Amino acid sequence: MIRVTWKGLVARPIRTALTTLAIVVGVAFVCAAYTLTDTMSGAADTLTHAAYDGTDAVVVTKTTFKGSQTSDIRAQAPTIPASTLERVRGARGVTTAVGDITDTAQVIGAEGKPVGTGPYFGVGFDARTPGAERLTPFRLDTGRWATGPGEVVIDRATAEDQDYAVGDRIKVAARGEAQTFTLTGIANFAGVKSLGKASAAVFDLEAARTLFAKDGYDRILVAGRRADIAGAAGAGTEVRTAAEDDRFSFDSLETLVNILRTILLAFAAVAVLVGSFTIFNSLSITVAQRTKEFGLLRMVGATRRQVRAAVLLEALTVGLLASVLGIGVGLGLAEGLNALFTAVGAELPTDSMTLATRTIVISLAVGTLATVLAAMIPARRATRIAPVAALRAATHAATPGLFARGVRALASLVGRPSAAVGGAAGALARRNAMRNPGRTAVTALALTIGVALVTAVTVVATGLENESRGALDRRVQATNVVTAADGWSPIDPKVATAIGGTSSSIRQDGALVFGSQEGVNGVDPATIGRFYRYDFTAGGIAADGAIVDEGFAKEHQLRVGSLLSLTAMSGNTLELTVSGIERSPVLDVLGLGPITISHQAFDATFEQVRNRLTFTDHDATDALAAFPNVQSQTKAEFIDGQTAWIGMILAILWVLLALAVIVSLFGIVNTLVLSTFERMRELGTLRALGFSRRQVRRMVRHESVITALIGATLGIAVGLVLALVVVQLLGEYGLAFTFPAGSLIAVAVIAALAGMIAATLPARRASKIDVLKALAYE
Repeated sequence: MIRVTWKGLVARPIRTALTTLAIVVGVAFVCAAYTLTDTMSGAADTLTHAAYDGTDAVVVTKTTFKGSQTSDIRAQAPTIPASTLERVRGARGVTTAVGDITDTAQVIGAEGKPVGTGPYFGVGFDARTPGAERLTPFRLDTGRWATGPGEVVIDRATAEDQDYAVGDRIKVAARGEAQTFTLTGIANFAGVKSLGKASAAVFDLEAARTLFAKDGYDRILVAGRRADIAGAAGAGTEVRTAAEDDRFSFDSLETLVNILRTILLAFAAVAVLVGSFTIFNSLSITVAQRTKEFGLLRMVGATRRQVRAAVLLEALTVGLLASVLGIGVGLGLAEGLNALFTAVGAELPTDSMTLATRTIVISLAVGTLATVLAAMIPARRATRIAPVAALRAATHAATPGLFARGVRALASLVGRPSAAVGGAAGALARRNAMRNPGRTAVTALALTIGVALVTAVTVVATGLENESRGALDRRVQATNVVTAADGWSPIDPKVATAIGGTSSSIRQDGALVFGSQEGVNGVDPATIGRFYRYDFTAGGIAADGAIVDEGFAKEHQLRVGSLLSLTAMSGNTLELTVSGIERSPVLDVLGLGPITISHQAFDATFEQVRNRLTFTDHDATDALAAFPNVQSQTKAEFIDGQTAWIGMILAILWVLLALAVIVSLFGIVNTLVLSTFERMRELGTLRALGFSRRQVRRMVRHESVITALIGATLGIAVGLVLALVVVQLLGEYGLAFTFPAGSLIAVAVIAALAGMIAATLPARRASKIDVLKALAYE
């Protein structure tokens, strides 16, 4: 039976190839998901080890909590006094100790704009102290370290991107206006291939203190025994491991990679599921077509168990072959996905592609098991073929499937345009789709899954974008908004001075409130109302009070007049009275914290002196010529920039889901090719009655389009229901149900075009059959 099975696969190369391709894409997706994220994770590990392994301990100022750096919590820690450095160096067991500054600095490219999209590392490094290179992740590639004011070292990727060389005069924006520096060296960050969209500028340590307006150091990096450091550093300090300090925020990078892996594997599961439907449908059809073959096997002594084993062996062979091919395709797909993330501005640090043993094992297991499981029902069906079936003409029972009655009615409805415009060929295509609704349903169901997910994601993302844009349009009253070039980084207060005219800025920091970290906004009560509208449900803005959003107030049972206590990282405590409660989106694309206080109270409590953004009543582009790391946007441009990430995510999801749809197209091709063999006599009869080759091709194409439109129609309906459920469950986060008619029409049109493309090969094969052989076919 093993030999018979393998000979059968070899004898039907087209069917075997098409069945194999259906699962190749799914396995490729699994392999690509693990390969790409393993590569990114490996790069993150390399970065982490390089950044922290040479440092035995980090001394920082003792804080009340470890600050977060999120969209609405930007906690700024106080610096450690410079005098502490000498005490740490004198501690027993310390071999090397250097001050460190890690801030934000943007390398300005030849076009006058910052290179990359961040993060922008600005580092102060003490190259004069022997052994200091052990404590930095940067490794000189060419040139020398910066040793004084006006000198800088940048990362190699940025230098190559801008064609900068040692000795060039380049501009770097740190605090205040961009300054010109001499490029003394080019360095690598560890040994990774790319830092993604990040860049790094390394300055002399003391020059960095002046550049970043630091009255001390952000931390002291130590090589030596940690136990001997705490006493020397003093009571106001804290000793951490370098990883605990995480000055380059690599924990966030690891978290992002894990999230990306989960998303990619979810879509891989969809692709494998869709491929399984194709395998199931293909084997169901071939079992029905091989009735006489299985009957003869039973007559010559094959048992039911042997017949079932033969079908499962066929599936196992196809699954293994597809899985091996899928791994090869997956490596190329991983490169393609990485290029996609780069194209949409979401590039992450990577190194050379990593194909782990775990990836190979999982890919083989997923592809093989999915194929074998999909073959279980067809294998069981094959065992029910009686030996006497070999003595009569083969009868091809329709494949029992899902939604048979509904699919018949839907095929009738969707197929009416084909019958109207396709003549006799279109009418026959409609009848063919109706004749075996079970098979049509299973073929269309693969496409339904992909289209349903496309629809649900599109509806939810469109609703989120519309709600976010509407909320920003209502809240922002300024004609222009000044932000960092990346829209996220803090901007120097000198920018607000340079703008001129009337303006109002928002600063952000983090505080401990009711035992949790919360974002705190600092505003000017006298001017903010002109540029930003608060939707107050109670009270209003006051110079000596605090505005809290409605969700925060409900969570902590606050009302106007309630007392509110904030504790900064430095330990400073601020006691305030709630002066107003305002309604704001739970998912706020503007990234404001739930608590807003006056600039006066903010500046007296928190370390942050840079602004998150500045509202103004005029275009400040000319006034900001000396600040290339900031931008003046109109209100419309600002809203576009703040909501651009939604479109970016939607674009990525569309591409990923498109791969699942491609798998379903293999199913349509496979079904049409197999049905061509099944209907050989029927096609021969049509040709004998006068059907031209062109009409046969048209009939097959219309049948494919009808099947694709059934899948698209069901997918859109299911997707709308899924989106409605998601909106109902997550409505409090600003999601709203929006019907994107244009996008859904585009989905239907694309499905129809995909159906025509899928029919190209089957239609051509059907039109080339020999009429006499077809009439004699059994």
